[in-house]
Amino acid sequence: MQSMQRQFGKLLHKAPGDNAKVAVLLNDYEDADRVLAKIIDHAKSWRESWICLAMAQLGIVNEFDGLWDPIVGASDGHGRPTVPTPDLQLERTLKLKEVYTELKAEILEEVAVIESTIIKPATDARDCIAPLRKTIKKRENKRLDYEKCQDKVNKLQRKSGRSPKEDVALVKAEGEVATAAEEFHVADSHLRDTLPPLVTATFSLLPPLIGGVVTIQNRLLGLYYTTLHNYCQDFGLPSPPPPMETVVSMWSADYEPVKREVESITCIATGKAVKQPMTLPDDPSIIDSQKPSASSLTSAGENGFRRVSSGLIGSSNVTPPTTGPRPSRVPSSTSLASQASTPVKQKPSFLSSNHLAPTDFTTASRLGQRLSPATSPGSTQPRSDYFGRPSTSSTTTSTNSLNTVSSIASIAGKKKPPPPPPKRIGSTRPEEFVIAQYTFTGQSAGDLSFREGDRIKIVKKTGTDQDWWVGEIDGVRGSFPANYCRTT
Repeated sequence: MQSMQRQFGKLLHKAPGDNAKVAVLLNDYEDADRVLAKIIDHAKSWRESWICLAMAQLGIVNEFDGLWDPIVGASDGHGRPTVPTPDLQLERTLKLKEVYTELKAEILEEVAVIESTIIKPATDARDCIAPLRKTIKKRENKRLDYEKCQDKVNKLQRKSGRSPKEDVALVKAEGEVATAAEEFHVADSHLRDTLPPLVTATFSLLPPLIGGVVTIQNRLLGLYYTTLHNYCQDFGLPSPPPPMETVVSMWSADYEPVKREVESITCIATGKAVKQPMTLPDDPSIIDSQKPSASSLTSAGENGFRRVSSGLIGSSNVTPPTTGPRPSRVPSSTSLASQASTPVKQKPSFLSSNHLAPTDFTTASRLGQRLSPATSPGSTQPRSDYFGRPSTSSTTTSTNSLNTVSSIASIAGKKKPPPPPPKRIGSTRPEEFVIAQYTFTGQSAGDLSFREGDRIKIVKKTGTDQDWWVGEIDGVRGSFPANYCRTT
């Protein structure tokens, strides 16, 4: 019960002892505790980051070591013989593993100093100032008890015509006030004497902690860069490394001649594979495109022929047609007209319009453009191969037949456009204005300031004038109190 009364007292009263000096001391105490907590948390995160860095880099080097280090007995009569790793490359890899192993041990040893230099002193300092919370709470309770007794005395003293019983209660209440005041002053004096030295000592600890952080960080960076610099010096590698633009240009200078030499080989330049799209058979986009679509089924039924699947797309489950045109040709307009009178069974197409989309390896291919459902990929335009050379297999006759088929399909598939919707008749609402009866200065951003007598245009209003409306004066728009104005 007493605790609940103290909580109400915090809301209803401002204590005589809660002056500016004590408030400053309490704020300093909270700041000191908050700073120490942040130092501890960030120091732990900093330590874990360095440990993760050392572990991850050593793991990468171990992967390189496993890649280049030969496996004993791997090619003893089993499979094809392996190519031995060059001695220089193997020596660099093994030396790099050794260097990073030593670097990890040194970093972990240095990181362990963070615990004793940063985390432990900050934790001890926070533990030392933690008991002061009880002292602060005790003083606060004494203050509330004193205020409660003082209010009781004031209430009895203001009452006129007190009875003898009330006089006795007044005397008793005055005694309680004296006792509560003495206890409050003792707690207040103890807090004023104890809190400033502890807060000062806590803040004086921060510069050494920050200095320790800087020293440890410099030591860790020195270990890291010194180790890598010595490794680069031993093997003649540039330290620091050249810019990435230089690395890319050097790689391109070595790669382009080899690329041109390979592309000049006759079997590669004129072979069948170079004229096929550069997508793999297990490409998810191709697998999805193999599913027949409604447009392809309709097109196959109307035109009486099916598309030819690419050599990269598996079509073992598709039964070849027994009748109709050859798969490698597009029927002419005459054959299309003769087949239109004969019902032909629909056959699904397993080649969608986007299965030959250009990949990251070539931008010369033009087969990735969307084609009409009734045409084959290589018949609408000259086909481009790996080297960007157009194919000359298309003829004028096939082009004319395709134009005829495309025009028939476009006319058959064209729909009559729907009627346009009726136009909306805009409602015109007359502008409303109010006259300011008082001067108002905006209290926050978005408020509309005005002077008495100003004419305000109403932009948005509510159903009552005991609210804020939106108005406009000389092009400036903002919210204003509606009860400051009257209607015109």
